[in-house]
Amino acid sequence: MHNRSLMGTFLGALLLAGCASSPATGDAAAQLFGANDTPQFHAYLACTSNTVDCAIVERAFDRWADARHVKLDTVMPDNQAFSAGQPSPAAERSVPYRLTMRYVPDLSAPANPLGGGSMALMISYAASVQVFDAETGRLLKTMSFKDKTVIDQNGGEANPYINAQVKAFLKHVDPTYLKLSAS
Repeated sequence: MHNRSLMGTFLGALLLAGCASSPATGDAAAQLFGANDTPQFHAYLACTSNTVDCAIVERAFDRWADARHVKLDTVMPDNQAFSAGQPSPAAERSVPYRLTMRYVPDLSAPANPLGGGSMALMISYAASVQVFDAETGRLLKTMSFKDKTVIDQNGGEANPYINAQVKAFLKHVDPTYLKLSAS
């Protein structure tokens, strides 16, 4: 009897874990790249930061867009492309999806919890990605990502760290890009 009770508890927990791991929004599959790795979306990037020059970030995204033949527009965060229910412009409906990316990088020196000044510089980002149906504007999928890295101040400027973080972020959107850019 005790074994059945334990087994029932285990199966119940396993089922609940399976439900909890389902994405909260947009579990619809969106095939972002089609035959011959052709992009099936028009992309929009909004970068905002008080501590990082977004031009550095935008150049890293431009390199990705050029390498992968993605049509990418850099826009303000309040651009209508980020709005659900807003169909893509007619000229962009030749592809099935609209991809929006909000990217917020930060360069800071965290306060030392033991007192006595600040610690090593840290570069971080928080980003969100939304995939919309281009025809209807219906939100299909939402994803969020973040990362942080301590900067070796003896290594020079932060640009290589920013570029590395953009590449790491892009592997979530386009896993093939890292393989292509590594060769």
